[in-house]
Amino acid sequence: MAISYAKFFQPTLLTTSLVTIYTVPSVPPSTLLRNARVRLTNFTTLATTARVHAVPSAGSASTTNAFFYDVTVPADDYIDVDLPILAAGDFIQALAGTATSVNIQVISGGLFS
Repeated sequence: MAISYAKFFQPTLLTTSLVTIYTVPSVPPSTLLRNARVRLTNFTTLATTARVHAVPSAGSASTTNAFFYDVTVPADDYIDVDLPILAAGDFIQALAGTATSVNIQVISGGLFS
């Protein structure tokens, strides 16, 4: 089993619409994203909510695959969130309750294949 570490995505400013943040590479098909953690940072003076989904390959975001659902991110603060294990082709989608107030960035994790 090979393990690779890389910066999976650039910090991304969330909007009020779901955006795809990262897709697990589909080659090789045995690839898994494991032990990943993201940081949601609210850099405004007002608390706002955020939502993050772990969407199966070719699927769509729903309450079934939400693992961080409308949780309040305090003003001028952050929350670290562990991601579930994602398989090849699975992807992360996220949004914020208020546009341009929360960013998401990866802080740990590895690809296993």
